[in-house]
Amino acid sequence: MRVLIVGDVHGQHQRLAESLRQAQANFRITAAIQVGDFGFYRDQMEHTRMDGVRFPVPLHVIDGNHEDHQWLRHALRLGLERIWKNELNLIYQPRPSVARFGSSKVGFLGGALHVDRPQRHNWLGGFPNYILRRHREHAATLFNQQQPELIITHSCPSRIGIGIVGVPELQAAVTEHITAAGFDPGPREDCGEVELGRLWLDLAYRPRAWVFGHFHRAHNAVIESTRFVCVGDDLDSSARPLVIWDTEEKKLLLCPADPSLLSP
Repeated sequence: MRVLIVGDVHGQHQRLAESLRQAQANFRITAAIQVGDFGFYRDQMEHTRMDGVRFPVPLHVIDGNHEDHQWLRHALRLGLERIWKNELNLIYQPRPSVARFGSSKVGFLGGALHVDRPQRHNWLGGFPNYILRRHREHAATLFNQQQPELIITHSCPSRIGIGIVGVPELQAAVTEHITAAGFDPGPREDCGEVELGRLWLDLAYRPRAWVFGHFHRAHNAVIESTRFVCVGDDLDSSARPLVIWDTEEKKLLLCPADPSLLSP
């Protein structure tokens, strides 16, 4: 079984469905995972349903930071995820959760800090844009019990050597919206989420791979025995790298979207 992992789409649901159909034809994917910033806004989700969008393979999605988390929490309490599954072929993965794909288990933990706007704390709902300590602690317990081979988050752990470098033009915004708000973005040359860095330290095992988005660019690193991959947000270029999880071999396949570009 092959599972395509796609980056931030920010509401481009029709284009995402077309991209999945192409990957289904070219690489025989049977499921897909989207790493957050999907576009969970009431108007956006209503338009997607009204436009008759249906993803060609089951699409498992976490929340990113650019979602309406207050509305999303309300939608989940109303049971709208059942409608999304039936009408859109969309499966929302809560914070945290584990799902089985073929012979592989995949762990999910959504959420991330805002870089370009104030944090939405959502104290009453307990479901802010960022990861709470209790989310991380629950994830550590669940993942240590289930030991998923692949972990999916929106951002990446900071301070463990992945090497995601902060964009210089966003440094002022990081200072204003993260540091001044009492959060730690990690060092500029190894930035990410502190709570995910703590999750990495809390894990009693090492997953085969850890895939994330958020930074809108491809990146690849190996820490200890785990391959960390950042997926970009390009849905159109034939040369863009596709990230596919092989559930039986339990490894990531990195290949161009156009199979004719593969080396013979």
